[in-house]
Amino acid sequence: MNWLKQKIDENRTFCRVVSLAIICNLIIIGLFAMISYSVKDITVTVNGKTAQYKTIRNSVSDMLRGWDVTLEEKDVVKPGMNNALKDGTDVEIDLYEVYKETVSEETDFDTKTEYTSDLLEGETEITTEGVKGEDKVTYKIVTLGGVEQSRTEIDRETVKKPVTQVVAEGTAVSYNGVKYSRVIRVVSTGYTHTGHRTATGTRPHRGTMAVDRRVIAMGSYGYVPGYGEVHAEDTGGAIKGNRIDLFFNTRGQAVQWGRRTVDLYIK
Repeated sequence: MNWLKQKIDENRTFCRVVSLAIICNLIIIGLFAMISYSVKDITVTVNGKTAQYKTIRNSVSDMLRGWDVTLEEKDVVKPGMNNALKDGTDVEIDLYEVYKETVSEETDFDTKTEYTSDLLEGETEITTEGVKGEDKVTYKIVTLGGVEQSRTEIDRETVKKPVTQVVAEGTAVSYNGVKYSRVIRVVSTGYTHTGHRTATGTRPHRGTMAVDRRVIAMGSYGYVPGYGEVHAEDTGGAIKGNRIDLFFNTRGQAVQWGRRTVDLYIK
């Protein structure tokens, strides 16, 4: 009888072990089914870069907390932090970032015009080539979602100064094949012998011209159409601004010339 009792006890122990194994397997299968049912496929986009993830978290904030991610106040999350996560949810995170950037920038050169009688009117010539400069510039840059929102200059240092470009512009004119440094429009009158010498000490003669020395330098040579070659040798109390007085050998010639507006070509 003892051997029969021993066999019964052994069978009871085996049944208990088998039953416990079955129960454990059922529990594991149930847990696996529950977990499988709660796993969600979501899409997360951070600053324009997208990736696919699986999560069992139920909200955006829970998911980020599980990833040990902390967002700043100005970061933008769509949908909101407390929104529920569902299978297929798209989560978009735009990070607010502020940083400094130092770059090299070209600086334009200035252009200066110098007038010269070596060139005819309308002609130009570059006498000094302009060269661009270089600055080292530091900016404060603000981005949201990787997109620049603002750029503020906070420091500028000149690395290389620009070289000013110099352009010569002609003032000379050509009349009857003769080159003159410039031409001005003047009011002209005529005068004749008075017995006095000119302001430069010469005796007036055909070609003597009285001028305002503030407009035309004494000693200047020129040409007046209809009169001929002239030489600035004299002045006069009434000769002010763009006004000249031309000498004639007779009073009749001076009267005939009268008062007229002419072009004065100056060498």
